[in-house]
Amino acid sequence: MLGIGYQAARKKRFSEGFNSINLEAAGYEEFILYFGRAHIEDFETGNVARGLLKIGRGKFKTAIMRGRNQPGVDFRIYAEIIVRNNDETHVIEKIAHKLYRDKLVKGSQGQRELFDIKDNEIVNIVNKIANVAKIQNVSILSVNFY
Repeated sequence: MLGIGYQAARKKRFSEGFNSINLEAAGYEEFILYFGRAHIEDFETGNVARGLLKIGRGKFKTAIMRGRNQPGVDFRIYAEIIVRNNDETHVIEKIAHKLYRDKLVKGSQGQRELFDIKDNEIVNIVNKIANVAKIQNVSILSVNFY
């Protein structure tokens, strides 16, 4: 999995009819539970390293990515579950954390959304979270893999 980066995510939203004015405006939210990794290139060697999988929630994928990219990181989203509203992002995030608490890794800066999940596990994990969420009456609008 390579994931989708910030520029590709912007381009995708633009192809859906959004523009730079409404891309991150109230009323045009895309409520998501995202699964992403930080990619970073070592400035001396050029080697690329990737971080633990972050499972988080948000309203605007591009805003999430832009913020995480500020220090030179290429934050890439590998999968997302799009739900109906902000409340459902909280519910589905709790489902994910409960189901995979055994894979939770406390980050060096106190981060609580990092998981030791391998690339080949992502599809099954995302689908399981979506299925459990449906049982709990969360409206799954779409599940996307990149």
